[in-house]
Amino acid sequence: MTTTTQAVPSTHLEAGKPASPAAAAWVAAFTLVLTAAAVFGPNLVENDLGMTMSMGMTHYMELLAVHQPRNLIIFMAIPVILAETLAITELALLFGRTATPQWVRTTSRVAGLVAGPVMLAIFVHLLVHAVVPLTLTGGWRGPADVIAVLFYLSGTIPLVGLTLVELGIIGTDAASALKWHATFIAVFLVVAHVAMIFGMLDPSLLGYRMAHVH
Repeated sequence: MTTTTQAVPSTHLEAGKPASPAAAAWVAAFTLVLTAAAVFGPNLVENDLGMTMSMGMTHYMELLAVHQPRNLIIFMAIPVILAETLAITELALLFGRTATPQWVRTTSRVAGLVAGPVMLAIFVHLLVHAVVPLTLTGGWRGPADVIAVLFYLSGTIPLVGLTLVELGIIGTDAASALKWHATFIAVFLVVAHVAMIFGMLDPSLLGYRMAHVH
């Protein structure tokens, strides 16, 4: 009497397998182009709001408020849409398994490959044009300001991690790749919402006092 063991199909497109050299090269080139644009491109953080208006909000909110709708799209819409796409397709893959349409798998894979380079470029741009200057000049607006910006930037780690999972660098098999994928999505959603909560907070509630210039 013989028994056969049926392999559990992977719920993610090529999960745990190294990406093709072409895909890896594309991600590397895309990352290089975006990072170069982040460093040498125009300063998207530059404030065109009045001093009185901007000093009453965190730099997180100021970033989204200036240069509308460009900054809102770049710094909020694109990362959140990529993360939500990954979250939704992840659920579809988990529940649908082999019945999941191929376009869902492809959408998840593309979003995962794009998310890391995009968020890394945002991180570099804000590090160069916001974090370092604010730290050197003492321009932070209290604890809420620091928490909002740092939690926002920490979202780079899970999104880059998702790209590494898609490239087969993290997750040596289908099961571990799936766990890492879900974990990175969950971590990003948590840190992004913490950043939103503190970013929308009035800095004065946590002790910030605006310096009056005579």
